[in-house]
Amino acid sequence: MIIFDPLQVEAARQGSRAALDALIHAAKGPIFNVAMRMLAHREDAEDATQEILIKIITHLGDVRDVNLAGAWAFRVATRHLSETARLGRVEKMRMTFDDFAEDLHHDQGDAAHLGLTEIEHQLALKEVKVGCTLAMLVCLSRPLRMAYILGDIFEMTDTEASSVLEIPAGTYRQRLRRARSTVSGFMQKNCGIQSEQAQCRCDNRIAPALKKGRIAKGFTHLDGDQVGHRAPDVITQDVAVLEDVQRTVAIMRSNPQFAASVPSLVGQLLDQIS
Repeated sequence: MIIFDPLQVEAARQGSRAALDALIHAAKGPIFNVAMRMLAHREDAEDATQEILIKIITHLGDVRDVNLAGAWAFRVATRHLSETARLGRVEKMRMTFDDFAEDLHHDQGDAAHLGLTEIEHQLALKEVKVGCTLAMLVCLSRPLRMAYILGDIFEMTDTEASSVLEIPAGTYRQRLRRARSTVSGFMQKNCGIQSEQAQCRCDNRIAPALKKGRIAKGFTHLDGDQVGHRAPDVITQDVAVLEDVQRTVAIMRSNPQFAASVPSLVGQLLDQIS
């Protein structure tokens, strides 16, 4: 969720650039994290974040209750990402879960011959794991994807999530059940982190990912430069003790909090509306 200081909201509505700057900073992180999970591509998520922030800024004066401005802003973000955001690069190549399973089973290779240092290997593992889980979400339709992100990743209650999406609670629960069942079933059959019987291992995806340019040696793109973030083998140990229905959620929640890498974003937005 987005948390706004009501005093800053009121000051921004009165023309305070400093207050507007503070609101943008408060909203940017939560919006970008939803956008990354919806679009699975950093540049696309940054573009969507900027579009959403412009909507929030330009319509801030329409908010009737400044105490509810944060909830309103988050609603603007989810509506944009669910309904009006342009198809991202990953979405344009959107696969079905069957297509994705086939890709995982056939596009594997041994990373031992690549000559990676231990740090490079760990970074590659994290990039592969994060990229895989994000791509998996894109296999869902946008409505199911958003329901899953809000409910299982961001742990919103049915009441909170249905309010954000402006749909009946029953409709939201139905979407979440469908998304949860589909993702959990796929990971149980295919993800080596979740199930020892599954064929796919993050380590075996490094070589193909490097070859196709999905990741780069010694460079972190998706993982937000969080070198200290838990490695897939540690996550595997953690989820092994959980019940089947909990493992998928634990893996999805283990992804990092993504940080937008555009330091001038706030300045650009403020310049556009000046």
